Amino acid sequence: MTAHRSYTHYYFYAIVLALLMLAPSVNAQTEQGKHAIDSLRKVIPQLQGKEKGDALADLFRQYYLTLQVDSALSTLNQLIIIRQQNGDTEGEAAARWNVIALLNNAGKHELLLRYSEEQMEWYRKHQMWDRFYQCWQRKCSANHDMGRIQTALREAEEMLEFATKHDNNIGRAMAYKQMGITYYDIHQFNEAAKALEQSISLLRNENDMTGMQSGVYEALCQSYDRLHRYDEAFNLTFQWEEHLHSLEKEHTLAIISPTLVSCYTARTKAYIRLKKFDEAHKALAQAIEYQKMGQSLLTKYYILEMQADLALNEGFVGQAIAFADSTLATGVYVDENIHELRAEALFLAGRGIEAAKEYRGLYERKDSLFNRDMRTQLDELNTIFMIDELNRKQQRTRMYFIIVIGVIILAGLLFFILYRLHETKLLKQKNEELTIANARAEESLTIKSEFIKTISHEIRTPLNVLSGFTQIITSPDIDLSEKETKNIHQLISDNTKRITQLINKMLELSDASSQTVITRDDVVSPHDIVEQTIKLTGITTYSQTVNFTLQEQLTDSNLNIHTNRQAVVRALEQLLDNAKKFTHEGNITLKVTNDAHTLHFIVEDTGIGIPEGESERIFEEFTQLNKYTEGTGIGLTVARSIARRLGGDIVLDTSYKCQKAMDKEQEGTGARFIMTLPIS
Repeated sequence: MTAHRSYTHYYFYAIVLALLMLAPSVNAQTEQGKHAIDSLRKVIPQLQGKEKGDALADLFRQYYLTLQVDSALSTLNQLIIIRQQNGDTEGEAAARWNVIALLNNAGKHELLLRYSEEQMEWYRKHQMWDRFYQCWQRKCSANHDMGRIQTALREAEEMLEFATKHDNNIGRAMAYKQMGITYYDIHQFNEAAKALEQSISLLRNENDMTGMQSGVYEALCQSYDRLHRYDEAFNLTFQWEEHLHSLEKEHTLAIISPTLVSCYTARTKAYIRLKKFDEAHKALAQAIEYQKMGQSLLTKYYILEMQADLALNEGFVGQAIAFADSTLATGVYVDENIHELRAEALFLAGRGIEAAKEYRGLYERKDSLFNRDMRTQLDELNTIFMIDELNRKQQRTRMYFIIVIGVIILAGLLFFILYRLHETKLLKQKNEELTIANARAEESLTIKSEFIKTISHEIRTPLNVLSGFTQIITSPDIDLSEKETKNIHQLISDNTKRITQLINKMLELSDASSQTVITRDDVVSPHDIVEQTIKLTGITTYSQTVNFTLQEQLTDSNLNIHTNRQAVVRALEQLLDNAKKFTHEGNITLKVTNDAHTLHFIVEDTGIGIPEGESERIFEEFTQLNKYTEGTGIGLTVARSIARRLGGDIVLDTSYKCQKAMDKEQEGTGARFIMTLPIS
C-alpha cells in the first residue's frame, strides 16, 4: 500500500502529541498515568450517576495518554452506558465521538468500520449532523487507509449526495476533503486540488473553529506542490497560519504548535521551489521554534527532511546527505521522498555506487507496492459509477411508468390494463438490456484490470532498472570498476531482452486472437523441431537442480511431418518455458511419440502442479495461478492457439502425478501437457 500522511486525523493527533510533550518526561508521564489509573479503578465501583460517568471519562483519558487502546475502548463503552442511564445526551455524544477518534488515531481500521455505522445512526437519530458527517468521513478514511480506494471514493460520493440533499455544508466539506485526499493518493492531483479547495471554502463559510480545516490546508499545499503551483501553495500557507492562530482562543499555542510546524515547512518548500532560499531559511527557522514548543519525532522528521531539501537545492550536497541520514535516523516512516532526495544527493556528490544502491532499493520497494495501482482502481470505479448511473435511470423510468399508470386509471380501467401490459413488456426489455450491459461492463472491467496489472508489472520493473543504471554509467563523475561496469551492462541487457520478449508475446497474443489458419508448407522431422526448441530454451543448462531428459519413441526414425516449422517450435518452446518456470528442482521430460496420423509432444515436470478444476482456465488470457511468479499469463494461450491453427491441440493431462509426488517426496504433483499435430 502506498504510504501517505493521514490528513484526516492529523489535527487531533497533533493535540495528543502536544499534551504528551507537555508532561515532565515520558517516564514520569507513564508512572503518573499508572498511579491515576489504579486510583480511579478502585474508586469507580463505589460511585453512582454523574460522578461515576466523570470518573470513567478521566480513566479513559489516562488510558489514552498511556497508549492502552483496548482498555480505553472498553472504558468508553462503559461510559456510553452510564451517560444513557443518566440521560446525558451531550456526554453520550462526546463519548461516542471519542470511540471513533480513538480507533482512527490508533489505526484500528477494521474496528472503526464496525463501530462507525452504529455511531452514525445514533448521531443521525439525535440530529447531531456535524458529528454524523465527521464520523462518516472517518469511515471513508478507514477504507482509504486499508487500500480500499474504490470504496472510499464511492462513500465520499454518497456523502456528498446526501449532504447536498440535506443542504449541510459541513457534510459537503467532509465529502470533498475525503475525495481530495483519495485523489491525491492515486496521483490525480488536479482533481485533488479542486476537491480540497471546495472543502476549505465551505469550512471557512461555516466559520469552523474545530480545527477540521488544518488537515485540508496541508493536503491542498501538497497538491499544489505536485502541480508546480508554488505561488498558490505559498499564499495558502498564510491563510492556514491565520486559521491556526484563530484557534488559540480555544487551545494554547503549545497544543497547536505541531500543526504550525507543518504550516511553516509547507511555506519553506514553496520558497525552495521558487528559488527564494533566504526566505526559506527564515521560514524554516520559525518552524524549528514552534517545534521546540511541542517536540515530537514526527515534527522533527519534517524539519530535518526540509533542511535536506533546502541544502540540496542550494548545492550543499554534503549537508543534504547529512540531513537525510539524520531524518532516517529518527525511525519515523512517512513516505519515500527522503530516500529519493538522499539518492539524488549521493549522485551529485559523485558517490555513484551508494546512489545506485539507494535507487535500487527505491525501485524494489515501489515495485513491491505495485498491487495498489491507483490508475486502474480509478478506471474500475468509473465503470462502477456508470453502472450506478444506469440504475438511477432505471429508477427514473419506473417512476415515470407509475405516473403514467395513475393517469390511465383515471381515464378508464380497460385502457389502464392494456397500457400496463404494454409498459410491462417495455420494462422487461429494459431490464434485460441493463442486465446485458452490466455483464459486459463487468467482463470488460476484469479483462482491462488484469491486462493493466500484468503489463504494468512486467514493463515497469525492467524500465526502472534501465533508467537508474543508465544514469549511473553515463555520468562522467562516476568511476566504476570493470567488474561493476560489466555487471551493470549485463543487467541492462537482461532487462532490455525482457521488455523485447514481452512485446513479442503481446504481438503473438494479438495474432493468436485472429484465429487465422497458419500455412503448413514445411516438411520437417520431429527431431529437428525438438533440437531447435531445446537450443532456444536453453533447458539443458539453465539449472543445476533440474534434470532435463529427451525421449524419442517414434515408430519410424525417418518420420517427417507437413507443418509450419517456426510455429511448432514456438508452441513447444512455450510448453518447456512453462515447465521451467514452475519446476525449481527435480526433472523435466520431453517425450516424442506418434501413431498412424498424429505426432505427440509430451512435456512432463515434477513442479508445483495445477489445482483441480483449473485445467481449462490456465489456457485463458492473462491467467496466473501463482501471483508471485513472473510472467504475463499468455504463454499457454499462445501455445494452444498455434497448435489449433496447425490442425492440432494442446491439453493438460489431469490424471498425471509425477513419481516423486506419488512417493510423497515433494509437495507438488507435477504437470503433463500434450501437444498433438497431424502428420500430414
